[in-house]
Amino acid sequence: MGKVAIAPSSLAERVGVIAPASLGTTAIAALRARGIEAALHTRADDVPGTDVVAWALEALPTPAAAVELASACTRAAAAGRPICVLAPPLRGTTRTAIERAAALSYLRAHGAALCHDVDAWLEAIVMLVRYGLPAGPRTAVIAEPGSWLEMQTQIVASELETAGTRALLVDNDEPTDVVLHDAALPPRTSVPALVVPVAPRGELAHGAALHGARAALAAIAILGRAAERIAVGLGPAPTSASAELGIDAAKLERQTSKLAPYTRLGDHETKVLLSAYGVPITRQAVATTPSAAVKVARKAGFPVEVKPWGHDVPTETAGCPLEKNVTSDALVRAAFTSVLAAAGKANQDGAAVIVRETPPAGRELAASLLRLPSLGWTVVLETPGTQIAAAPAPLRLVDALALAAQVTSSRAGDAELDRAGLANLLRRVSHLVVDLDQRLLSLELSRIIVGGRGARTLVVDAHADLR
Repeated sequence: MGKVAIAPSSLAERVGVIAPASLGTTAIAALRARGIEAALHTRADDVPGTDVVAWALEALPTPAAAVELASACTRAAAAGRPICVLAPPLRGTTRTAIERAAALSYLRAHGAALCHDVDAWLEAIVMLVRYGLPAGPRTAVIAEPGSWLEMQTQIVASELETAGTRALLVDNDEPTDVVLHDAALPPRTSVPALVVPVAPRGELAHGAALHGARAALAAIAILGRAAERIAVGLGPAPTSASAELGIDAAKLERQTSKLAPYTRLGDHETKVLLSAYGVPITRQAVATTPSAAVKVARKAGFPVEVKPWGHDVPTETAGCPLEKNVTSDALVRAAFTSVLAAAGKANQDGAAVIVRETPPAGRELAASLLRLPSLGWTVVLETPGTQIAAAPAPLRLVDALALAAQVTSSRAGDAELDRAGLANLLRRVSHLVVDLDQRLLSLELSRIIVGGRGARTLVVDAHADLR
């Protein structure tokens, strides 16, 4: 889908709430207490187009349900009033969890302002009614030294830093989308941005103020990200965007011509496909003899790693034999024999090994590119210790950056991660699977290393299932 022209419109005056009875009643009472008219509805189509739609899902949507809801999200986005969707939090890493994460990402890609916290949801609704959609999520906070607002903002920023994620807070002299200030004080700012007051508690606020710094900041982030997504267009990126990637068409043609006999591609052949799309991979080669393995190792530079080659070899995370820190010619020869024996290939015709450079240090994660029912090709990112994140393929740059933003540092104080490099990697891979739709069933990047800023981010282990 191309860019959506956002219709200029006045601010909304009413809210249509679609929610379970108890939550809907509570939400309507909270909004009316702040001078906002609200009413319960059962369908988004029943809510007038001039109203804000607040939708609380009882359960995470299925892929089919997400496709059905997406049309309403698209219409609301075009009117400049994205649907504020409250969804239960994601849990688990099962196939069902992956499909639910993908379904939510599909709604977000079609303009929904998505959140999992009821307080942030309510503040997003209020902000959309009172101030409209911000241009983006960047927020500057004007607070008196030692004030409640300064303290709450510092706590939020500290929590984000501890989690290893980048805050959307900016200094007061930087370009910003929203200026948040204490409702009890004048804003005192000349920055060209949306100026929004915030109060510590409802009883201290006037009708136009948001309540609580944490919920206000979350609401601005939710709406700002939705605004950025709407501005670049809804749905997956157009397939024509792959023309921007500088694909090596000759290499791609050579490699795809070799796919026919196989139902699965091993690590090396999959990486050749990836490299045709400019995806960074480990430097490596296949060796059929110990002497050839030594030559590859010398070219790659010691220390190297050695593992068996083959379309039937499991991934490294699933138990592929792997010799690490191989530092000499003699150790390369020994590793050649040991990894083939461990894989049960020592006496097989055509047995070979992969010799590769030692991967750089960094944050390790995995990505899957799957063709899901109703949703089509989807990028699924899984990082140890965090929740699954997903987005429809091919990725728009804004979605690739949003996926990369989900990856946190291993420890507080670690170097800033190369999220731009990860976003570039994921975007390129997402175009590969869509372009090769007739040949691929899935693509697994079982080991990706994300380096620190300025360091390398690359695919270490991969395989593909073919039609």
